[in-house]
Amino acid sequence: MTRIRVGTRGSKLALIQARMVTDLLNSSGIETEIIEVETAGDINKDAPIYEMGGTGVFVSALNRQIVEGKIDIAVHSAKDIPTVIPEEVEIAGALRRGAVGDVLISKTPLDKLKPGSVVGTSSLRRIHEIKFFRPDLSVKSIRGNIETRIQKYMDGQYDAVMMAKAAYDRLNLKENAYTLDVRSFPPAANQGIIAITAASGSAHSSMLRKISDHVALTELFLERSVLSELGLSCNDPVAVLARGDQPASLFVRIYSLAGREYRDFESSVMNDEDASEFARSLRKKIPETFGYRWKKETS
Repeated sequence: MTRIRVGTRGSKLALIQARMVTDLLNSSGIETEIIEVETAGDINKDAPIYEMGGTGVFVSALNRQIVEGKIDIAVHSAKDIPTVIPEEVEIAGALRRGAVGDVLISKTPLDKLKPGSVVGTSSLRRIHEIKFFRPDLSVKSIRGNIETRIQKYMDGQYDAVMMAKAAYDRLNLKENAYTLDVRSFPPAANQGIIAITAASGSAHSSMLRKISDHVALTELFLERSVLSELGLSCNDPVAVLARGDQPASLFVRIYSLAGREYRDFESSVMNDEDASEFARSLRKKIPETFGYRWKKETS
């Protein structure tokens, strides 16, 4: 196999994750070349992700480069990948999963922040989690790469910033941070997973599956099955977490779109079909007052 062209966004975190993939490939005797690709999410650094059309803003350009033959594989934060992607492209690999939860970069823990303190995040899930735990805090949208967000925090524009612990760890950040309890602040589906896409059925796709972490790839598809079945994404105030394999534990939290309520659901599943069936069962268990359209459309 000739040198593999590895596509990635150009942010510091994206490049670190791409190098984690190329290091693995290089150690397997495969030569690689990193190619930076600008995405819609990199061009528009101001609007919240949920106002830009959701997760695909960081992924579409990379997958298009695969379809056009300009790169061979692309490295993504798995939670950025929409449940529907071009049929010419598939998720073929995943690295061992990192931390699944979130951290709060702050001088004090979340429960010690003064009322009215400003917390930065552009995630609807995190907004709901913070407002449920501390309704007296102010949540303000924050965009830009992680370094930009931290600089805004250091400049005093925010009293705290919430982000994925996996990103904090991979960037080897030193700012004071508090790890948030996963049961109180469950993660978005696929959080902590580095995923790799390739042309469907290609030699590159087959190669990636051979070097992937099996458990991470299993958890990735189980969580995606839940989102796909419910027609949701990490753009919605929903948390999904699968752990393990054969069987895997599956946890889902769905926040109301209309008020300060949520419902938790748990199951043990053996495969993607089990996860989809579990997700289908949730449609009848979510109150109509939560405001999810699929509840009425599928009842």
